[in-house]
Amino acid sequence: MIQAALFDMDGLLFDTENLHMIAAVECGKKLNMPVTYELMVSSLGINEETCSVMFRKVVPSFDPDIFWPAFHRYLYDYIREKGMPLKPYCREILETLRQNGIKMALVSSSQSSDIDFYLEHSGLREYFSAIISGDMGFKSKPAPDVYLHAAELLQVDIHACAVLEDSPSGLASGRAAGARTIMVPDLKPYTEEMAPNCDLVVPSLREACEDILSRICR
Repeated sequence: MIQAALFDMDGLLFDTENLHMIAAVECGKKLNMPVTYELMVSSLGINEETCSVMFRKVVPSFDPDIFWPAFHRYLYDYIREKGMPLKPYCREILETLRQNGIKMALVSSSQSSDIDFYLEHSGLREYFSAIISGDMGFKSKPAPDVYLHAAELLQVDIHACAVLEDSPSGLASGRAAGARTIMVPDLKPYTEEMAPNCDLVVPSLREACEDILSRICR
């Protein structure tokens, strides 16, 4: 029986992963820190602190104190001008689950400032009873800590939670925590290597919603 849904953010609810890739490459060029598209893809679902360690190994000139503020400015300027890009069925799944008594948490590797900005510009904050960010001191995904803490805040057993993710690291985190894991692929397509960490792979949030509803005890 599913009692709670734990949502990743970027690439799952918000169509921001491609925007992140563009922002990183553009900022890297301007700052002489050549962060590539491939390097960014390899870091999907991982918090900034862990990303910085990865990036330094590949880009010796990488300075997180300079790069990340420029990266965030790029994102914020884009969203202020263009609006918050949502994934298909984003609002619908949140409203449907709320109406059916499902508790919800947002569990993201992004910084709290990004989460606050995105929720403000999307109007979705009201749906989440708990919010976990990448700067709260927990081990980064794929460690299970963030999802275990989210379930604790919602006062729901992790085995009664569905984790919705688009990245391999996020799915591994949900699996390690003990939740039901649902993949909605974004930049990284599903591969057989992900099978041990996926209970279900669906093309959109609509099908994810249907799966959760089918597992509610009425």
